[in-house]
Amino acid sequence: MNFFHLVPQIHYGPGAAGAAGEALRSLGVRHVLVVTDQGVLDAGVIDPVLKSVKDAGVSYTVFSDLRTNPTEQHVAGAAYMYKTLGCDGILGVGGGSSLDVAKSAAVIIADGGCITAYEDGAREVTGTPPPLVQVPTTAGTGSEVVAGAIITDSSRAFKMHVVATPAQVALCDPRLTLTLPAGPTAASGVDALAHAIGAYTSVESQPLADAMALQAITTISRWLPDAVERGDDLRARDQMMTGALTAGISMKGGGAADHAFAHAVNALFDVHHGVGVALFLADAMEHNLPHMPDRFADIARALGVRSAGDSAALGRAGIEVVRSLVASLPIPSLTEIGVGEEDLPALVDKVQADGFHLGLNPVPVTVDDTRRILRAALARS
Repeated sequence: MNFFHLVPQIHYGPGAAGAAGEALRSLGVRHVLVVTDQGVLDAGVIDPVLKSVKDAGVSYTVFSDLRTNPTEQHVAGAAYMYKTLGCDGILGVGGGSSLDVAKSAAVIIADGGCITAYEDGAREVTGTPPPLVQVPTTAGTGSEVVAGAIITDSSRAFKMHVVATPAQVALCDPRLTLTLPAGPTAASGVDALAHAIGAYTSVESQPLADAMALQAITTISRWLPDAVERGDDLRARDQMMTGALTAGISMKGGGAADHAFAHAVNALFDVHHGVGVALFLADAMEHNLPHMPDRFADIARALGVRSAGDSAALGRAGIEVVRSLVASLPIPSLTEIGVGEEDLPALVDKVQADGFHLGLNPVPVTVDDTRRILRAALARS
């Protein structure tokens, strides 16, 4: 028996961010903590969201002390500000880092302690989290529609999966992504593509998520190059926002090994999460292909492959489409982000420690597999 649970009320399309204030007011919020990052503030991306909040008569305080790959300290800082200033709701605005910190802070506010205690559901959230509204400013993570979060445990330099708390409302407005530079647009978009591919091949795949995953693969692969090349093209941004949202929902069907490799690189080299995903997505697909060729043939068709051949041949063609797509985007190589042969042992250990994502992969990824994939990726770079 399959189980599919989606909490947020989702509003998407141009102008959706303007509903932030009314959404908060309808949840009874009078003073909201806005969790974002300094880049989003400085770029003015958040301005229409804050105007909506102000127009609704909701006061707000901004917490922007976070960065890419946020740690438990950033979560603690947001929760402390919330409690100190007497806030009664949270509004996450930004990329996955901001949204994950917003969700994780809600956990600490509800139940206390340190967010590291909630890794992989080790500690249950029993209290009542504050009202939470999420507004993504990238088309990538899907964090606005899932309960889980990724937070770096600074003591281990390890990106852990936290069973956090879902938002009540998600507002997905492509207009907020119009000024996102090409690099983050590309990295976020590949992350979304990986979510859909991982969901379709996961041990937790299921029919309802399958349909959304395939739709997301088609949409993202078609529109990501346009969004990168013509950032001010609202149609391309709208399609990418819809594709990333659909991919995020499809993650109810699980994930795959590419994220374990990405998190290892992210933790040790502090790069954008989507960069790490892009560097290993095709390799993870190649590892899994022999064990489920029919599924990868479906993915290839969703990617636009029309060549004849058996399922394995179609699957391989689809993997080459992904390799070509990543190669065409402004994604740095492993060498360019500073990874060398001497870093492989530490990376192998980090990948193998990610039991959550490796557990979702359809087949085991051994130490030897991990070492082989890392060496092949490094050689290509």
